[in-house]
Amino acid sequence: MKPIATIVPANIEACTGHCQGCGKIHIKIFGAHNASSRLLAERVRLALESSKTDAKVLEIADPLAIEANGIRALPTLMIEGKIVLQGEVPSVTEIARLMKNKDLFQSKLFQLHTLSVGVDMSEVSANALGFAWKIAHKMDCNLEIVYAMDSIFEGTVPSASGFLSSYTKTMQSELDTFITGTMGALGVKYTPPGRFDGEPGGLSEDKNKHPHIASKVIYGAPDVALTEYSRHTDLLVLGATGRGGLGKRLFGSVSIEVSRSAHCPVMFVSKEAEFRGFDNVLYASDFDSLNELSVQQTVSFAERFDAQIHFVHVGPGGEKDLDAQRERFEHSFEASGYNKPFIFSKMVSDDIVGAIYEYAFYHRIELLVFVTHHRAFWDNILHKSVTNEVLSTSNIPILVIHSDGDLA
Repeated sequence: MKPIATIVPANIEACTGHCQGCGKIHIKIFGAHNASSRLLAERVRLALESSKTDAKVLEIADPLAIEANGIRALPTLMIEGKIVLQGEVPSVTEIARLMKNKDLFQSKLFQLHTLSVGVDMSEVSANALGFAWKIAHKMDCNLEIVYAMDSIFEGTVPSASGFLSSYTKTMQSELDTFITGTMGALGVKYTPPGRFDGEPGGLSEDKNKHPHIASKVIYGAPDVALTEYSRHTDLLVLGATGRGGLGKRLFGSVSIEVSRSAHCPVMFVSKEAEFRGFDNVLYASDFDSLNELSVQQTVSFAERFDAQIHFVHVGPGGEKDLDAQRERFEHSFEASGYNKPFIFSKMVSDDIVGAIYEYAFYHRIELLVFVTHHRAFWDNILHKSVTNEVLSTSNIPILVIHSDGDLA
């Protein structure tokens, strides 16, 4: 099979693969010598021309290259190294939208290959694990259960050796016992494999039916260890105590610190939370959260659950620039291409948390989304009051997105 000839219109150059920093969008079209592949290439050309976008395009028909890129259906469109569609030829308008949203494809929340849950083997973290497993099952991603060990004297089984590796093995055994019991309550049989030194994790029994499951013990203070670990996962789920205080060590002030410093989105799940999908998602809006990429990340996540999105702004009466804020949200939302309309609501109140809860109650909200404009934002109102109070009182799961860092 011969490669398809590369199309090189006026504003497109052939990509050699050695063009980092050129400022152009990198596009690859995987196909065969057939009508659908030619049609996709033509529509990509038209989309680039209509949007006046500079790009480097490479068309590939080599079967070995197609297989190496994990492609399951042709034709396939890849933008900036990410597969954005397979086995179909969208409209020129849709292709232009995909190219405009190219940054979204670098988003961990959009990719979501691995979902991780931090546990301390408490009842709260057991519910967080069950919740995370159901999301992983729904979204067809891997699940990793992580325990942060900050003392070599942890565990119920004494170790015969004082070496850290021996204590790690002890805690790994207890972690796998915890996972086995928790998953068993969900009707899922988890069988840790025989493990040699340095071998991580375990597998669910039925690989075709259940997500791949792995377990891992990491060492260090939970907030520091989990924050560092978050560099290597796409979504981190932690337990939160819900109504009644801060709870155990992992899910009190540690949760706030991890949510502030993590390098991926963080979801908090209370002991009382039950996963039934996310039919209604509330995006808690302030003027600092008007980040187009964050809106698109939220929309892409909500879209997988066919959710209705509510943009809710809480502020004083007579607030200026609210119409401009709505227009910015509308622009970002429309760019995402979601087929459901959004709901935009302004609530007049000085009690941000109370107003959010009131709205959530009457609109059956099942997920709250908070966005940080930049890390220093957490040293302002959201970190010190609103998020802290929400995390310590809410039974509704909370998703924290960092607009300046949750990229792969």
